[in-house]
Amino acid sequence: MTIVRCVEIGLTIPDNEARTALATLRRLGVPVAALERADVYRCHVQEAEADRLGTTFRSVETLFNPNKHALHVRAGERPVAGEIWIGELPAGGRRETVAGVRIGGRILPGISALERFTSWRLTRAGAPADRSLLKVAEETLLCNPAFQKATTA
Repeated sequence: MTIVRCVEIGLTIPDNEARTALATLRRLGVPVAALERADVYRCHVQEAEADRLGTTFRSVETLFNPNKHALHVRAGERPVAGEIWIGELPAGGRRETVAGVRIGGRILPGISALERFTSWRLTRAGAPADRSLLKVAEETLLCNPAFQKATTA
C-alpha cells in the first residue's frame, strides 16, 4: 500500500535567501516579523519503506549535507498554520507527480511519486502569520503565478 509522507530539509546555517526575502517583504510594507525557508518533498511511498524515508533522503548528497542541513519527516502532508508552500507548475498549468523517482542518479527505494515545494514560514508578533498575511506575502513576492502555485493550510 502507498502512503503519503513529507520530508523537510532546512538549513542550520544562516539562510541568506530567507534574510533577503524578509528584508524585501518589509521594504514592500508587508508586516512580517520572521521568515524561514525549507525544501519539502511530498512522497508517495510504499508503507514498508515509510519508516526509512529519513535515512533515504539523508543518503542523497545532492539534497542533504549533514554539515548544513536538518531533516525531519513531517507529521502531515500539507502546510501548517503560518506556512505557505510554493511549487512549480508544469507546462499547461496542471500539477502532476513524477513517477519513477530518481535523484542524484539513484532510484529512491519505495517512492513511486514525488513533489518538491519551497516552504516559507512567516511569523507576526511571535505567532504564525494568518491567512491574510500569507496571501499578501504570496502575491507580493513569494509566488510567481505564471509558473508557480501556492498552497496554504
